[in-house]
Amino acid sequence: MTTSTTATRISRLRVPDLDELSDGPVRDFFAGQQRDEGLTSNWFRALSLNEDDLARLNGYLLPLLGVGGRQGLSIREREVIATVVSGENRCAYCHTNHANKLGKVARDWSFGQRVAIDHHQVAELTDRERALADLAVAVNGNPQSIRDEDIERLRDLGLDDSEILEGISIAAFIGATNRIGIALSVPPNPEYTGVPK
Repeated sequence: MTTSTTATRISRLRVPDLDELSDGPVRDFFAGQQRDEGLTSNWFRALSLNEDDLARLNGYLLPLLGVGGRQGLSIREREVIATVVSGENRCAYCHTNHANKLGKVARDWSFGQRVAIDHHQVAELTDRERALADLAVAVNGNPQSIRDEDIERLRDLGLDDSEILEGISIAAFIGATNRIGIALSVPPNPEYTGVPK
């Protein structure tokens, strides 16, 4: 007997078919995903029920994650933050997606998985990445615990205030996206799971 790993449901709410979408930029976004990645993201599909909200969210989230060549933190640093927060929140979709992306950026699939499980045990993290991961955990779980010394630690490692703000923003926003994904019970795309060939 063969069992399928493909999810039959991608949200607790109705998910419109792609041909139902009326917003041009949203349709273009999904066409671009299909062209570039060979898939459409379950998480974005779940949010397409409110097209205007999805368009606004993409306008903020995608540049924050470095899409489009944004300056500041490296793509790897951004994905370390997103992976750590998603792992902390146990968001199945985001954990799998960001761990997969981090593994691709690092050219080591297991690196992304290990960071998602417990970044403290990952020796390959740079001092900057470790400090950003620690900051992300605090922003996500207990922002009141952040002290001036934590910010100074980041500055001492060469991060400027704009990069520190990026790190805080990524951690906070990924935490919000995790909560949406968890509430809607969005499963990871099957393409994000398993060791790549």
